[in-house]
Amino acid sequence: MELLQLRYFLTVARMLNISRAAQYHMIPQPAMSQTISRLEKELGKPLFNRHRNRLTLTKDGETFLNSVTRSIAELDMAVQNLNYEDGLLCGELILLVQQHRGTIVDCIVEFRKKYPGVSFRIFHAEEQNSPYDYDLCISCTPPSDQYSNGTCLITEKLHLMVAANHPVAQKGHVHFEDLKNEEFALLDKNNSLWSHTVHLCEQSGFEPKISMICGDLHCMTKFVAAGMAVTMGPELSWRGIINDKVRFIPTIPEKTRTTYVFWNSHRNPGRLRQTFLDFLIEYFANLT
Repeated sequence: MELLQLRYFLTVARMLNISRAAQYHMIPQPAMSQTISRLEKELGKPLFNRHRNRLTLTKDGETFLNSVTRSIAELDMAVQNLNYEDGLLCGELILLVQQHRGTIVDCIVEFRKKYPGVSFRIFHAEEQNSPYDYDLCISCTPPSDQYSNGTCLITEKLHLMVAANHPVAQKGHVHFEDLKNEEFALLDKNNSLWSHTVHLCEQSGFEPKISMICGDLHCMTKFVAAGMAVTMGPELSWRGIINDKVRFIPTIPEKTRTTYVFWNSHRNPGRLRQTFLDFLIEYFANLT
């Protein structure tokens, strides 16, 4: 039984798809199928139920997956710790970043100046059947029950973003109830700003008129700058996109958004994750 066999099995078991697993490891699909078949023959038990278009784990496969997951994690952790004791820090961190994308990139840049041997794999939406467990999740809410441990990174005010020539652009603040006739641009429902904005509107006695839903912040900002809509945005997270074509206006009532960092409580944190977590918390503390 080889380590590479176990890593291939781990990927197939999480994706439940031979083709996707082979593509992920950049090997031909027949080679991936043969590797899994050899592993099952060596173990003397089937690990997967094979249906026409899908795979499912057998009970033995589920048991084996739990053991392999722990073993691979411990092995990877041991390698990281050895490098750490030699004065080096290297390895890969896998992050789910749903808030403060730009800030996280800035933080990673500073972190890699100190630890150039560390690489990052970043996701912006939780993916089903992903071969990964996230090391850290930056979000307003934990992505799943296993990410039950977390700490606050930052709490920031939410402001109304409008075009520079919008009638309220020169005001010191705006009452949210006065926006009932405005059209809103919103990021998609995977972003917490959707629920924050809709909730504020409902609290003020109206449903928002939504003229644009977009997954790209810069596209949405361009739409707002053209005077097509208004939107709500966090003052610190979005400060890098503010330009002379848009304005941030405080709202009454005032609304805030808190961003947390979550981690999997069932995994050994390891030196790499803990070092980056400490760095991340300190980086956000210095933003304010």
